[in-house]
Amino acid sequence: DGENYAGKDIEKIDQILKGENIKQEKFHSKSYATTSFLMDDKLSTIDQVKENLSKFLSTDKKDIIKSLLDSNLTGRGGAGFPTGMKWDFCSKANSEKKYVVCNADEGDSGAFSDRYLLEDQPLKVLFGMIICGYVIGSDEGVLYIRGEYPKSIEAINGCINELKSNNLLGENILGSNFNFDLNICIGQGAYICGEETALIASIEGRRAEVDVRPPFPVTEGLYKKPTVVNNVETLAAATGILLNGSEKFSSIGNKKSAGTKLVCLDSFFNNPGVYEIDMGTPMKKVFEEIGGGYKEEIKAFQIGGPLGGVVPLSKIDELNLDFQEFTSAGFMLGHASVVSIPKDFSMAEYIHHLFEFSAEESCGKCFPGRLGSYRGKEMFDQAKKKTAKIPLKLLNELLVTMQKGCLCALCGAIPTPIMNILKYFGDELKDDIVKDN
Repeated sequence: DGENYAGKDIEKIDQILKGENIKQEKFHSKSYATTSFLMDDKLSTIDQVKENLSKFLSTDKKDIIKSLLDSNLTGRGGAGFPTGMKWDFCSKANSEKKYVVCNADEGDSGAFSDRYLLEDQPLKVLFGMIICGYVIGSDEGVLYIRGEYPKSIEAINGCINELKSNNLLGENILGSNFNFDLNICIGQGAYICGEETALIASIEGRRAEVDVRPPFPVTEGLYKKPTVVNNVETLAAATGILLNGSEKFSSIGNKKSAGTKLVCLDSFFNNPGVYEIDMGTPMKKVFEEIGGGYKEEIKAFQIGGPLGGVVPLSKIDELNLDFQEFTSAGFMLGHASVVSIPKDFSMAEYIHHLFEFSAEESCGKCFPGRLGSYRGKEMFDQAKKKTAKIPLKLLNELLVTMQKGCLCALCGAIPTPIMNILKYFGDELKDDIVKDN
């Protein structure tokens, strides 16, 4: 019906299906950060935008890039590339036309941090895009927002119109010679469009397929022009850094995992919601103190979306909210969305779901992704029907081939959670697997 539902709305599903209007309870959000960069109210009004934009449009572009480099901000969408470096590369690219693209195609299961920012902190996101445009020499930006977020589209569209009416977007912004405008492109539900080159293809009207890199978007992106593609949270964090100072951001966490991060906890927690948390915070504290513990017995968590690692409950005590720490342990923090796996849920069923997901959502461009996902799904189809057991050697060879041979992280990273399950929950699968082909 064009509405987003969350939280306890599931308890009113019968009323929703009948078309009745219900009083919606939005997901809970709160900052537990030492300094809030993403949830504060320092950029919640047009007057605040005007004041800060006037200040930064008279600031040297190199100083803005230096602030981002000094802050140690890395991309919050999962790739973790230094944001200041990306802006710097694009600013140095020689071209009359450049673009700023906001990747708001939030498709990860359990993730709603982008939705929070688009609806509750839209000016932070738009301010980040405007400043990026100023720094790299762009006059046009595009927000690629998933079609399943109608209220996010509505909120951003309203803010864009308000900014235009106050001469904060368009030609000669605030009397300067800086021109910048924003447009919205609505996604149609393809998970692959979260990958930057597929997203660019979709904006251009091409089939959403992953492109081979290099060249990277900062040198050849949208319409073959230099382009900065940043995730929603990255742009909001860049704004927070400019408003609060790079020193405060870099003093939290460490050089490769600095600042604060939005973490989404699902409905298996006693306190589900989206929280701003300092990098470096122990995951045990995030889950037990902030999340309030669990409503039922949980055996594992998939953190960072369907491509993120499956972390056993026993490993949570050993991990902190840190990109490198998760990677070193064989997992992936990514977007920091948390999906809980109940104790009684079959891990063979979970692997089948992962293969099925990548088979359905693969763009089909590379052989390992297009064929590997289906071969994996077929193996677990047979195991579910009890018509054949899964040959472990063949499964491992398939996973390594996908990991090393796929063009992008969709099919190239799906082996990570499957390998985690085979490593930590092998006993559950012993009746479905044979060691020899």
